[in-house]
Amino acid sequence: MSAPALVIVALLFLFPSIYNVILAFQKLSPFEAPGDAEWSGLRNFQNVVGDPQFGGAAFNTVFWLTLVTVVMRLIFGLALAVALHSPVLGRWRVRGLARTMALIPWMVPPVVAVAAWKWILDGNSGVLNQALAALGLIDGGIPFLAQTSTVWWCIVAIVVWRELPFVVMVLLAGLQSIPDEQYEAASLDGAGWWKSFLNVTVPNLRPVLTVVVLVTVIATFNNFVYVWLTTGGGPGTYTAVLATELYSTAFFGNDLGGAAAIGLIMTAIMAVFAVMYMRVTSKEDAR
Repeated sequence: MSAPALVIVALLFLFPSIYNVILAFQKLSPFEAPGDAEWSGLRNFQNVVGDPQFGGAAFNTVFWLTLVTVVMRLIFGLALAVALHSPVLGRWRVRGLARTMALIPWMVPPVVAVAAWKWILDGNSGVLNQALAALGLIDGGIPFLAQTSTVWWCIVAIVVWRELPFVVMVLLAGLQSIPDEQYEAASLDGAGWWKSFLNVTVPNLRPVLTVVVLVTVIATFNNFVYVWLTTGGGPGTYTAVLATELYSTAFFGNDLGGAAAIGLIMTAIMAVFAVMYMRVTSKEDAR
C-alpha cells in the first residue's frame, strides 16, 4: 500500500540527493550532458573552501540570515502569541480579527513581499524616506538597500516580517494546549504573572519551541529568495549567502560540480546542528 508513495519519494527526493552527492565530485557545466561529466575528486570542495568569498557568505548565512532572524522571530513571536492568547481580546470580541491580521504577512507570497519592501525602502521615492523627510529627520534619501550600514538590517526586517506569523501560530497552539489548572495552582502558590510565565508557560512550550527552532533554522539557512530578490548579494558581495553563492556558481560560473559541493557543505552544517540541538533538548527533557 505504501509502494506508490515510496516511489514518489524516491523520484523526487532520494534520486536527486544521490545525484547531487555524485555531482559534487565531478566537473560539469549546465551546457553539458550528464554523461560528459569528468571526475574531479575533492577539487570542487578545495575550490569552494579556498574561495575568499566563501567565508563571508558562510558568516552571513550563519549570523545574519539565520541567528539574528531566528532569535528575533522567537522573541517577537512568543510576545505576540501571548498577546493573542490574552483573555482581554476575547472580552473585547476581537480575538479572531487580531489573529487574522497576524496571519496577513504569511499570506503574501515572498516575491510580492520583497517587491513591496523594496518600494518602501527605495532611496529616491520610497515611502520610508518620504516619511522621514516629511518629519524633518533627513534632508536627502537614504539608500537603505545599497549601503552596508543598513542593508542587512533591512533584509532581517523583511525575513522577520514575512516569516513571523508561522512562529506565532505554532506557539499560540502550544499556549492553548496548556491546562488552566496549572496556572490556577501557580496562582494559589502566590506566583505572579512573570513567575507563572517562567515556571508554567515556558516549560510547557519547550517541545513546541524545539520544533519551531529546528524548522525555522533549517528553512532560513537554506533560503535563497529573500537575499537574492532584495540585493542579489550586493552591494558587491556584502550580503552574499551560501544559497546565492550556490546559484551564482552553478549558473554564472557554469560550475554545477562546485555548486553541488556547496550544497553538500550546507547539508553537513545543518545535519550537525540538528543532531547537536536534538541531543541537547533530549537531555533537558530527560532531566
